[in-house]
Amino acid sequence: MKSYHQKFVSETPLDVYPTGEISGFPVSPGMFDLNGATPLQNGVNFTIHTCGGTACELLLFHREEEEPFAVLPFPEAYKIGDVYSMIVYGLDIRDFEYAYRVDGPWDPEKGLLFDKKNILLDPYAKAVSGQRTWGTHWDPTYHARVVKDSFNWGDMPQSKKELCDLIIYELHVRGFTVHESSGVQNRGTFAGLMEKIPYLRELGINAVELMPIFEFDETMNAREINGERLLEYWGYNTVSFFAPNTSFTSVNEYNREGTELKTLIKALHDNGIEVILDVVFNHTAEGNEKGPVISFKGFDNNIYYMLTPDGYYWEEPSVSKDSIIIFITC
Repeated sequence: MKSYHQKFVSETPLDVYPTGEISGFPVSPGMFDLNGATPLQNGVNFTIHTCGGTACELLLFHREEEEPFAVLPFPEAYKIGDVYSMIVYGLDIRDFEYAYRVDGPWDPEKGLLFDKKNILLDPYAKAVSGQRTWGTHWDPTYHARVVKDSFNWGDMPQSKKELCDLIIYELHVRGFTVHESSGVQNRGTFAGLMEKIPYLRELGINAVELMPIFEFDETMNAREINGERLLEYWGYNTVSFFAPNTSFTSVNEYNREGTELKTLIKALHDNGIEVILDVVFNHTAEGNEKGPVISFKGFDNNIYYMLTPDGYYWEEPSVSKDSIIIFITC
């Protein structure tokens, strides 16, 4: 790492400044308690966790490109415990996507699957690229985008409704309005669901339970039956738990991902309707030990997943695969 002595001037001064230079970028140790990628006024804070990894690199990509235009290894001085954190100065979040590479031991019998060649999606990514068009298979590796959150929730108090008083309507965001009979302008999207709020109120319900709205690959396990292409429709094989599904938005939300979902949630609350998110944590789009390496496997396979003593993925045969369901109210 090259020492850095030039003063960095930002529009809004912060109490952080470059102390070194890596791959031509001014850098400094980051804010270790901020998971994921966080935009600052004069750069971006990148924080990632790996217990078994021995080295980590930050990769920066131009949009829709597979070769990084910059590779920034995290110095050992930028690591506390199992957490790497670095601020990269002068980045415009509109100009790049990012991912990681993590090196470490390869010992499948112990559940250690580190491979420094794998390009890994940030487990804390707030937006995933390449998933915008429903039903389109994404062959390249997954990249994340940095999201600037400036949504104004206004004065929205915590719900005081008791669970026993909820009249819940469970629905799939795309399925609820994708057919022309829904009568909405933005079919199959968060905005389309928002158009149906008057209908939901007429039904007398006071809560909606949304089936998975996180980023998932609907082309996973796609098959054709009687000439009809069937997709992994329900979304229970998650790619990223912190990134809303971009194919559920009516417009591109580059670096503002989540805005349409938050607008929907606020509109539902304003109409007296609670929102429950259906989340399944006991399997992801990485499948089992034979599945692809997208994110969790490459950072800490033996921590993110329950394994047998010989490194295989644990599956209780007497329990349904969809048995561990967490409901999050928002």
